[in-house]
Amino acid sequence: MKLLEKVLSFLQYWYFRYTLVTELYMVEKWERHFINIFLVSLFCLLFYFNHKILLPATSLVLSAG
Repeated sequence: MKLLEKVLSFLQYWYFRYTLVTELYMVEKWERHFINIFLVSLFCLLFYFNHKILLPATSLVLSAG
C-alpha cells in the first residue's frame, strides 16, 4: 500500500508541475480537460503517423541504400 501512495504522490506532483508550466491552473476545469484531451489525441495521432508512415518509409530508404 505504501508503494501505491508513493506512486500516486509522484504522479500528482508531476501533474501539478505540468499545470504550472503550461499555465493550465488558471483556466476552468472543463477547459483544462478539453486541452488535455486535445494534447493526448494529438500525441496519439503523431505516434500513429510515425508508426504507420514514417517508419516504413525510413526502412525502405535505409534498405535501398
